[in-house]
Amino acid sequence: MSGKNPDYYNSVNNPITFSSDEVFVRNYNNFNLTYDELINNSQNTRLARRNERNGTNIIPRRQNAWVLYLRDKTHKSTGRDVKFQFKQIAKMWNEEPKEVTKIYEAAARLAAERHIEKYGSDYKYKPEKSFKTSKSLKNSSNLIFSKF
Repeated sequence: MSGKNPDYYNSVNNPITFSSDEVFVRNYNNFNLTYDELINNSQNTRLARRNERNGTNIIPRRQNAWVLYLRDKTHKSTGRDVKFQFKQIAKMWNEEPKEVTKIYEAAARLAAERHIEKYGSDYKYKPEKSFKTSKSLKNSSNLIFSKF
């Protein structure tokens, strides 16, 4: 046996243990965030802060390629005119070459794997229903039009 540490083959930075997506993403040098910051869920979202404050454990949604791209491009956002920034980033996303979108799609697959490791494979997004039902919306619109 060679003199290598037994954990060498399980090491996070050992290229032998990387998947093809991981090699693809790690070799891309134009990310604004680090690999781990990009793949892991953000700890600065409203949901993450609410979970921390209330001691709850509501599972965040999986990140898709667009969400990862948006997070990567807004990592140092000043917070002013966010609507304009999002429009600009959406335009940039639509103009990106296929190679770049494929990198973010590979990153999304890695983020999904990380999400499954952390929260389990039986996760399914279940949006909470609004308290306003369609009946109450219909009644309120009827009241408005009945006055005229």
